[in-house]
Amino acid sequence: MSTEFPFVKTSIKIPSCLPDWNLDAWRYLPKQASKPYPVIIMAHGFASNKLMALAPYAEAFTSAGYACVVFDYRRWGASDGEPRHILYVTEQLEDYRTVIKFCRQQPEFNPKQVILWGTSFSGGHVVTLASEPRLNIAAVIAQCPFLGVFSSPPLTVVALKTLAYALFDALKQALGLAPFYVPAAAPPGTVGGLTAPGSTEGMQMLGPCPNEVSASSILEFLAYAPHAHAELIRCPVLLVSVVEDNLCDIKGVEEVGRKCLAVVEIVRVNGDHFEVYPGGRLHDASLGAQLAFLRQHVEESSRSW
Repeated sequence: MSTEFPFVKTSIKIPSCLPDWNLDAWRYLPKQASKPYPVIIMAHGFASNKLMALAPYAEAFTSAGYACVVFDYRRWGASDGEPRHILYVTEQLEDYRTVIKFCRQQPEFNPKQVILWGTSFSGGHVVTLASEPRLNIAAVIAQCPFLGVFSSPPLTVVALKTLAYALFDALKQALGLAPFYVPAAAPPGTVGGLTAPGSTEGMQMLGPCPNEVSASSILEFLAYAPHAHAELIRCPVLLVSVVEDNLCDIKGVEEVGRKCLAVVEIVRVNGDHFEVYPGGRLHDASLGAQLAFLRQHVEESSRSW
């Protein structure tokens, strides 16, 4: 027996800002809602891709009447780009901007109702982009976001080894050589991108992942501060904060809430970082808060136009 879904999903290619490098994306269009649709632009976090548990969010949003465009960054997932599995914050932000521009050019989307969604590292991206007035974002949802506030790790042999690998990789790439890779997630006390307790199991729970990242990508964390310009944000923002999060410090959420002059709604849930994802015990609470936020700040604003 076939299942009838309240949306239509298609795969599309969006040209990136570099010639011949396309971003691979899923486009979800609701069947019942009226065009032009408000559109939610979504991407995943650190060393991940859109196959890793993003579909359930897009399906829920589209079932509620929103269109969604879920994309992979350059060098990740099904998108183009070489070398693979390198994280450049500037590239990922530019890819979001590219998809924003693309969506505003499509007749099925309402150009005044572009909503950004991010989780973990991409949660920081959407907060960063919301602080750019020229993008004119309608609303932002950031789930367990990395916002650039963290405690310095203790100076251990493993920490020094990780730093040495990162600098070695940066030198290799500067010379045009192949990247030096480390595990994206690894057990505590070993070299890797995410080494907090539960990181390896959490990443595996999300779905298929190559579990590798160029070592110099770890340096991107140190210089990235998505909270820095929060006072420039003018659109409504939802921050879903996980109180016991050992990857993305809740203090970053509090900092954005303090600095931001726009409407900021902070929803706190008690658990760890990966429990807000599909299959986790906090997923329903997180998704429910996101849908309620959209009803209040996007649907109500639509009726006022």
